Amino acid sequence: MARGRSGRRGRTSSRAAEQPRRRRYNFRATRSRRCRLMGGDQEGRRRCMFSDEEYRKRIAALRVLAEAKAIKVSSVDLHKESNKEKHHTDEFEKEDLVIRRGQAFDLSITFDRAITKSSDVIFLQFTTGARPQESKGSLLRLPLLAKTKPPKRARDWIVNNVNITGSKLTATVTAFKRAIVGRYSVYVESKIEGEKKINRYELEDEDVFVLFNAWCKDDAVYMPDSSDRDEYVLRDSGRIWVGSSRNHRGRHWNFGQFDEPCLDAALLLLDNAELGDTARGSPVAVIRAISAMTNSNDDDGVLEGRWTETYPKNSTAPWLWPGSVAILEQFYKTRKPVKYGQCWVFSGVVTTLLRSLGIGTRSVTNFESAHDTDSSMTIDSHWDEEGEPVDWMDDSVWNFHVWNESFLRRLDLPNGYDGWQAHDSTPQECSEGVMRCGPASLKAIKEGHVYLSYDTAFVFSEVNGDKVHWQVDGDGAMEVLRINSHAVGKFISTKAKNSPLREDVTHLYKYPEGSDKERQVVKFVNQFSSREDEDIYGTNVESDVEFCLEVPETASVSEDFVVTMIIKNTSSQTRTVRGRMSVLTSYYTGNPAKRLKGEITDVKIQAKQQEKITVKVSRQEFQSKLNAEATFQACANYRVTETRQMWADTEAFCLLKPPLLIEVPGKIRPKEKYVGKVSFTNPLEIKVTGASIQVEGGSAVKVQQFDYKKPIGPKETISFEFEITPRSRGLREVGASFSSDHLGGIDGSFEFRVI
Repeated sequence: MARGRSGRRGRTSSRAAEQPRRRRYNFRATRSRRCRLMGGDQEGRRRCMFSDEEYRKRIAALRVLAEAKAIKVSSVDLHKESNKEKHHTDEFEKEDLVIRRGQAFDLSITFDRAITKSSDVIFLQFTTGARPQESKGSLLRLPLLAKTKPPKRARDWIVNNVNITGSKLTATVTAFKRAIVGRYSVYVESKIEGEKKINRYELEDEDVFVLFNAWCKDDAVYMPDSSDRDEYVLRDSGRIWVGSSRNHRGRHWNFGQFDEPCLDAALLLLDNAELGDTARGSPVAVIRAISAMTNSNDDDGVLEGRWTETYPKNSTAPWLWPGSVAILEQFYKTRKPVKYGQCWVFSGVVTTLLRSLGIGTRSVTNFESAHDTDSSMTIDSHWDEEGEPVDWMDDSVWNFHVWNESFLRRLDLPNGYDGWQAHDSTPQECSEGVMRCGPASLKAIKEGHVYLSYDTAFVFSEVNGDKVHWQVDGDGAMEVLRINSHAVGKFISTKAKNSPLREDVTHLYKYPEGSDKERQVVKFVNQFSSREDEDIYGTNVESDVEFCLEVPETASVSEDFVVTMIIKNTSSQTRTVRGRMSVLTSYYTGNPAKRLKGEITDVKIQAKQQEKITVKVSRQEFQSKLNAEATFQACANYRVTETRQMWADTEAFCLLKPPLLIEVPGKIRPKEKYVGKVSFTNPLEIKVTGASIQVEGGSAVKVQQFDYKKPIGPKETISFEFEITPRSRGLREVGASFSSDHLGGIDGSFEFRVI
């Protein structure tokens, strides 16, 4: 039981008018007065004939009633342990009571004397927000013992099973199914029936946190499948997919939504977003606020994004973070944006924040993810008359992009758009003047209903926009060269339930690529395009030479690799093909970095024949130029002389990196200290400098970072020991990430059971 600031378990104050005057009773009262005391009706007059002794007893009872004091609270017991277990909140590190709305919880109140049912009046009060008001539902007075009806808004909260035994009252309270989500203060008001004096007890240093409830059928975030609730609300670690469409992997991420101060940070962000009290009962409004406040573009949000080759000292490169807790700890402590994040970091933090608030949420990766900058619903690539790219006119296609999905009923949309909703906190485009995106119904995205809120058109273009190649003439006129309908939105991925494996959710975003239904949706969406008057799908581009660009899928950073172009002449005549194929290091956003090697082609291909062109890149050629992501681009640009057919494209790929190795003891028990070890082996033939390893594992391993000052030689192994102190039993996972000046994005994880 928490004690108040004054050293007591709570604080009691009085609120009253003047004290009532004491009456003096005349024991020589006349018979007529006795009759009045017994009641003025005929029955009372019959009963007024009693002895002086009986009269004295009745007067003494009246005197006790007149001089009785309002009952006072001695203590309040919120039954935190049992309530948390029933509400699936027992994993929270927070000592306060955490409950989910729409579900009952028990409490007990002990008073300073026996409770008199006929005369005592007792109310339980909850308040939330800066200016609690009954009309807003942020101030609630719930009658525990009273003859009056509760205020209208308080009726939404239900009080049942009130039981009084001597000086103790027990009750069951159910928060409204659409209650404001947040921190509530608790008070108990008590007085004598008919009197104005009120004792008000404040439960100090102990609050009640009310969350969304995925277990409650009446809550908009209800998830009918228990395995969904286990995975998307309760699981505190997972995988976020990174890499490229040809070579991807699940990167471990510690969500740690039950660790301090994740829930407090989520509520702070709602305050900073100035989200109104009543809006905090709406999952859509909360998601939009969290989406905006996780990035720092419009405000002092959680993370500052950075997409560059180098990072300043005293900052953390995005690929070093192994989870959300360290980020939220730093933000909550400093109230300043944390440096730095990229898309998977933004997504991981959002998953943490929304799971802490009780909304079923997951991180989702879209490979070959487009960024439509002009609302054309297409992804545009431009080339001049000489076949050179006109970069400043292009939309971008990221190797991968990570956003979030949350599961909820869309009460703000017509029927049929419930379920998973996509939203994105990575700063790309403004939504209603703020850098955020969604939530957009996956059903609306799949059907091309891009006119529905929020930002459905933008997400549609990310996953299903056609890539249109344009030739730009000297006077600025453009014509379509070719349309690639399979270029974006590949292998849309999330972690499978109860498994570290990948679940493909592409079918939730679009119909099978190239199917009649998928083509029908794309053409329907085109009418909402900023270029709706251009019939790009009526363009017939003649091409009789086929090009196929092949990049490595299993090569590692410690070996050579080859990029291949296959050119096939399908015509009955000879064709002359000229152009270039190049290999560059790049960023996962699709932006090129350093050119490694190229091959210029000028070749005649006989009818029905093909040519194979290769570019071999040795490890000695790329390791010294390797960026932390080990990401590359193969770029090809060719023109057929006889037909003026032009073909250009890029393919992204990643090289494999060795994982970090993690070791933990065989038997681990709660609340005891253990030591684990994490190791890294340099896979390169050059020395690696500026190495750091960060370790994090929700409810078992607090955030720990280790910096290695010396260069790490080729094939050299370094190790660090970290502390394990589990809070409770259960299956746990610890993850670690590695970063250096030459190589990053290396991680590892280890799952263990606390017995």
